[in-house]
Amino acid sequence: MNSLGLILLLSTLSALSAAFAQDCPPEYTAILPQNSEFNKACSADSATMSPCFHHVSGSLRSANIVFGSPYHVEDHSTLPGPIVKDGFLTDFTFVDNNRDYYINYTAEGLGLSYEPGNSNASPFRLGWGTSIAGARGWKLRAALANGGEELFDTSKASSGIIPAYGHVDLWLEKE
Repeated sequence: MNSLGLILLLSTLSALSAAFAQDCPPEYTAILPQNSEFNKACSADSATMSPCFHHVSGSLRSANIVFGSPYHVEDHSTLPGPIVKDGFLTDFTFVDNNRDYYINYTAEGLGLSYEPGNSNASPFRLGWGTSIAGARGWKLRAALANGGEELFDTSKASSGIIPAYGHVDLWLEKE
């Protein structure tokens, strides 16, 4: 096959690939920084009780995030998801605080769940757990921000759920 034939073949394959790919949804959606939206939701004078998270160590870089509960019909009129502060993917909150979220730290074998609360005393609940294969030498800890009360540590309890409020610091660390 000459070079002209190869070029024609490659361009035809490229065009076919693009034509069929338009109807296929992407498997994963990239998380893009939204600094102003994050600051609006997580500032000290925010009118909302947004759950705001900060990775002291680790990030969302290896995470898959599932939105909504698998047991309910979801309203897809607004795009759910995390709002991240910057490209480091260490600070985040959620677009819709009334939905369930599950963050699967795939490389580390750990998970973090968020469920909206039903009272002012408990604006949300955090759950944690290890994958079936185990935590692969990693641990996840959480505490209320700025040196506050420890919420959980997977090296002490491999799974659980706890009421929480305000801003939360997370540590995703090798054991």
